Amino acid sequence: MNLKSIDVSLVLYLTGRASRPTSRRRYLWLSKSGDGWLTIAVLISYVISNAATQLFIAACSGLAVERSLYWAIKNTTRRRRPPQAIPGMQPIIIAHDRFSLPSGHTSAAFLFITFMTQQVSPLWGLGYIWATGVGAARVGLGVHFPSDIFAGAMLGTCVALATSATLL
Repeated sequence: MNLKSIDVSLVLYLTGRASRPTSRRRYLWLSKSGDGWLTIAVLISYVISNAATQLFIAACSGLAVERSLYWAIKNTTRRRRPPQAIPGMQPIIIAHDRFSLPSGHTSAAFLFITFMTQQVSPLWGLGYIWATGVGAARVGLGVHFPSDIFAGAMLGTCVALATSATLL
């Protein structure tokens, strides 16, 4: 079995689960929680309550690097999304842009959690459950392949580790 067939099989399996109302609601909630509003609100709240200006500047720098790399990779690889690559597949939602690799929601979620785990407390590591859920939801909603999620997780994690290293 090659990567493409694994990707397609997992997309079809998870989107099939999204036909259940409970799973669909969960996928939609997880996906929306990865839109960025939650992470921005939590980061700003933390910075204000702890007077952590340097942390905020580093987080914004990390986000700028991550978004730049994300767009460069996405527009260079130009990987088609599952509905365009799998005949007859219907997504649950419509993606914001045309290409799928890497997953921006997943990349941003892993960037945030890795950064907070490195800079604030190891307890933030529990947030990897949420970040993984964001990625799984994007597959279940039919807008990403699992390998897009893996690439997004790696991108966000690597940028956060590199950004955190500049603060340590």
